[in-house]
Amino acid sequence: MSQFTRFCASVSNFVFALAAILILSSPSYALDLDWHGQFRAETNWLFGYANSGLATPTTPATDTGYTIPSNGDNPASFQNLFFRLEPRVIVNDNISIHSDVWVGTPDRGVFGGDQNVTSYYGTTNTGTADITANTYYAEVATDFGTITVGRAPLNWGLGLVWNNSEDSFDRFPSTGDVIRLETKLGAFRFMPGVVKYRNGTNYGGSVGNDPCTTGTGLTTPCSTIGGGSGVSDYTVGLMYANDDEQLDLGILFLRRIAGQNSHVVNPFSVDSIGYTGYAYNLWDFYAKKQAGIFTFAAEVPLVNGFVANHDYNTVAGAAKVKAQLNDHWAVNVNLGEAGGQESVATGSQSGRLSVFSFHPDYRPGLLMFNYNFRNLSNRAASPYYNPVTNARFLSLSLNYASGKWTHGLLGLYAIADKTAGSSGLYYNSWDGVYRTVNSGAQAQDKNLGFELDYQLAYHWDESIRLGVDLGLLFPGKFFEFSNGPVANATKTTFGSGLNLMVNF
Repeated sequence: MSQFTRFCASVSNFVFALAAILILSSPSYALDLDWHGQFRAETNWLFGYANSGLATPTTPATDTGYTIPSNGDNPASFQNLFFRLEPRVIVNDNISIHSDVWVGTPDRGVFGGDQNVTSYYGTTNTGTADITANTYYAEVATDFGTITVGRAPLNWGLGLVWNNSEDSFDRFPSTGDVIRLETKLGAFRFMPGVVKYRNGTNYGGSVGNDPCTTGTGLTTPCSTIGGGSGVSDYTVGLMYANDDEQLDLGILFLRRIAGQNSHVVNPFSVDSIGYTGYAYNLWDFYAKKQAGIFTFAAEVPLVNGFVANHDYNTVAGAAKVKAQLNDHWAVNVNLGEAGGQESVATGSQSGRLSVFSFHPDYRPGLLMFNYNFRNLSNRAASPYYNPVTNARFLSLSLNYASGKWTHGLLGLYAIADKTAGSSGLYYNSWDGVYRTVNSGAQAQDKNLGFELDYQLAYHWDESIRLGVDLGLLFPGKFFEFSNGPVANATKTTFGSGLNLMVNF
């Protein structure tokens, strides 16, 4: 483990240095600047999302299962304001530099917020809000392929693991500091690379997987992982694209290593024990085929390795089928599964982790797996971070397009993969840890609920889009679990939104 990691870190450092030399040694000429960007604004209203009478959010010390606090839920109202600018510098025929500058954030930049400074009520400014660079990277075309160096977007397949599709209202685009080569051989693309997400708290070795003996101090030396305490991916992607057959086949291999001091939770398990280090392999299979009016696509990630002394083995998957009936009508089917974590007896924890979370920008519905209702009572957390986890879902949508108008009607149904029992420990997928089932608590039902959505969009021209979203969520009995003798009183949730998007 340690020797493998040191070798990978040495190779990645060498490749980073080589790429920098290639870029800096290239001759410079007059520069061309290409501008693109996006402005978007939206408002959200949510009615009846709470399912308890609690006045404050729950804490781990007073675990109440899947209770959603009722902090004035009639309605919850918040707005989002976001601007991105994507300049591209064309250095010469072989080198271009890309960037993505953000003003505000796509998940928390609310109207009237982020000022945090003393001002008159009639003055609203950005105050401590930051202007940030989400990406900035260089692409160098060589005789053996294209080299990418810098903070670059990451995307693969349907977006279950890496998702940077830049859809209308994506909020958590995948990025990383990369050195990557993409080379084409006929219909094949070969893509080896190294991705770093966070340097961690120290530059030297970090604590590894072996437990330490603690007291007044460290009495037993801990094993170390070389190359710092950050999170790194060592990846190889292979994609086959046959335009004649309208067939895409791909596999992405990812070796992810995180030191104990990285302070980055395992993104697949949303698990707090991920802070103590992890190392696992991911094989992500992707396929897409078009046949007549039908388009089939599927992605299946398989994970094996360890997270904090626990074996981590899980599989997830999603599939989409689209039938373009004619120029106006289309039918879409979307289904998938993200594993949960089994309940165990009191005094023990499962030696095997199996929970998996999709990327939060993979949103099957408008309300379910989109809004995080519990976070509506926590201003510091994103109201949109609610990824598919511990769930099996199926959605069916009917879409109609005519001129500048598009209409969409969607039905979504989901059940849980794992549930809490009437005793022992259960894994709360909201908190990412095991919790004790309190005395008198009833066993949990698997039904997550049913949702019905309607979306209307008006495309003013090629750049401007106006949208209206409406949704009804009928929560299932899964959310009645309060971890006590009195069940949560679930109720129908109504959500609506207005949005404006300008692309240029």
